[in-house]
Amino acid sequence: MNSYKSLFRKDIWTLKNYILEIKNDKKRLIIYLLYIFWIGSILIDGFSKLNRNKSEMITSIGSEYIAALITFIGIVILMYNLYKGLNESSTFFSMGDVNVLFQSPISSKKILLYHMVKQSLINFFVYGIVILALLPTIGNIVNIEIRYIGFMYLGYISFLLLIEPLKFLMFTLITKYKIQNFLSKMIYSLLGLIIVYIIYHLVKAEDLLKGIIKAMNAYYINYIPIIGWAKSAFMTAIYGYSSWSLIALILQFTLLALLVFISYNTANDYYEDVLSATNKRELRKKRKKGLKKRKNFFLFTKKGKVNVKSKRKGPWAFMWRAKVYYKRTDIHPYFSILTIFSLIVGLTVGYFTRNTEGIIPMYIANGVIAYIMFLMSSVYVSNHELTKPYIYLIPGTYIEKIIAMNLVDIIRMTVNAFMLNIALGLTIKASLVTIISLGLFLTSFYILTVFANFLVRIIFPNTIDHKTLFPLFFMLQILLMLIPGAIIGGIVATLTNALGFFIGVTVTNFIIVAILILLSSNIFERLEWK
Repeated sequence: MNSYKSLFRKDIWTLKNYILEIKNDKKRLIIYLLYIFWIGSILIDGFSKLNRNKSEMITSIGSEYIAALITFIGIVILMYNLYKGLNESSTFFSMGDVNVLFQSPISSKKILLYHMVKQSLINFFVYGIVILALLPTIGNIVNIEIRYIGFMYLGYISFLLLIEPLKFLMFTLITKYKIQNFLSKMIYSLLGLIIVYIIYHLVKAEDLLKGIIKAMNAYYINYIPIIGWAKSAFMTAIYGYSSWSLIALILQFTLLALLVFISYNTANDYYEDVLSATNKRELRKKRKKGLKKRKNFFLFTKKGKVNVKSKRKGPWAFMWRAKVYYKRTDIHPYFSILTIFSLIVGLTVGYFTRNTEGIIPMYIANGVIAYIMFLMSSVYVSNHELTKPYIYLIPGTYIEKIIAMNLVDIIRMTVNAFMLNIALGLTIKASLVTIISLGLFLTSFYILTVFANFLVRIIFPNTIDHKTLFPLFFMLQILLMLIPGAIIGGIVATLTNALGFFIGVTVTNFIIVAILILLSSNIFERLEWK
């Protein structure tokens, strides 16, 4: 018990030091206080509107959409983390843990158990704030029974709590029993089965949206461990209580306890494996910076020495390095696996919506992708070169540095955007103007997400602030990215047509990006003196 007290005391000291840093920094203190007030006001306002009446038809359709969305998101998160755990040997530990905690007299198994419990508690509260913030949005679509919100919360949280113990169990099994190839085949087989299952329902329904909803809402999914059990508990506040809701929740937490128990008992002498995995993680960070070679995507052969012509000097050397990195690790410096994926998505959506009047499917597809870009923008370029101190020592103007470091990624995204819209546009017989306009729309949105995210993060360089103030950064990006374009696009659409909205947003995005680039010198000069 004294060992756990020591570990807990260490974390308390770390937390106290962080609070003192905030207290001594008036700017950060004010931001945190406003952030707490903002989150509180959202929750209070949202809960006050949960019980307003909605029509039975809206509630029925909304519940189907929410249930399908919960299942789909659960599948994506689970498969992503299984793949990540398989290929990255992910653990809870950092180099600080390896160099400090594992050198202490505390048992390594106790350290493991403590970190599992700590990570679970952190996820319990952090991700709990997310679901509480989403409750008002869900309440606008369906009626939520307040007395069963606990089931919704625990169903959502239990799924997320299972991820880390499951990944660590995979890590211990791979390192102890050398079964990575077996697990790899199992995961890819499961992924293939899911894809075939979805395609079957799409072909059967002959409609993209109806097919996905039927596939995700099949009754037997509720009995599938992890995803189905979590969904059953989550939907209790919407569908109403049943005995299976309680059973599913109990099974979910029983599985969580079982995973922790198995991980604890199979983690004998795992210190060497953790050290190796942590070193691999450090190598991955170097690879992201272009300092180390890595294996390619599993469909392509590994490239050793590569030759990229037109070497550059100064800030343009970053563009050359990006081309080298992508030539080693992807299909081509300007073409990626996402290019093929964009082509497949465009053809698939076009095939299932070919009988739809007009080009509404193109508007929906591009709008959804732009929204996903916005959601992902808060984690994009968190380790961007422009946030590094040595950027000030590189010769060249700041405008050159910004353009050079982002140009290859922008070109790659432009190729993906036009590949999607060309495939989709030709399938549903859209005009050339529409294809070009929507391709530029996605490109402009991508560029704006990169620059807006960079601007927020360079003003608040602390990585802990990034995680803690995640919703606040979202709000700042909404003000910078969405509102100006939406206003101008709405005005243009009113004067012209629906395509005018996307053209207006595109022009606005490029104007905002141009302003940020022109102000880059002033921004960097002020930050350089901090």
